[in-house]
Amino acid sequence: MENNVRLLRKYYFFPLLLFLSLFIDGQFSFIFSRFIPNQFEAISFLFFYGFMMLSLYFSEISCIWLGIFFGFCFDVYFLNTLGISFLLFPLLQIIFYHWNQVILLNRLTRFLTFLLTIFCFQLLASFLEIFLIGIKFDLFSLVVFQIAPSLLLNLFLLLIFQPLFEKIYL
Repeated sequence: MENNVRLLRKYYFFPLLLFLSLFIDGQFSFIFSRFIPNQFEAISFLFFYGFMMLSLYFSEISCIWLGIFFGFCFDVYFLNTLGISFLLFPLLQIIFYHWNQVILLNRLTRFLTFLLTIFCFQLLASFLEIFLIGIKFDLFSLVVFQIAPSLLLNLFLLLIFQPLFEKIYL
């Protein structure tokens, strides 16, 4: 009986929890945007912590397909354009899958990988916006007004929620 519960948790509950965490991140971002000046854009990416753990439970091809699914959901819900997260999430899953032994080494490596993932995702997403949408941006403004506040917000949230996440995801 206990083995069946673990199997249900591993293969069904985990992706559902990740799907719900996308919307919870949206609410966290909305709430925190009310407390900071308008020029700063702090985005919650707690979803990425669970997204890193997918490689523990699923095969590489399953991780890629889940990355495509979550990328599609992220694009539709947050970016209102199709293609940016749809391309980046499977790429991140491939990286996580091949480096999961290093990522899962200890709490510090998971923490640093989480912050590095946020930085890389926001930077690559901005570069892809140049090619897919045709926007122009200043790299300094991107780092100061979007990436730095997002990293600080996620640092704060992860310090609070990391023990809970480790209990859920590990």
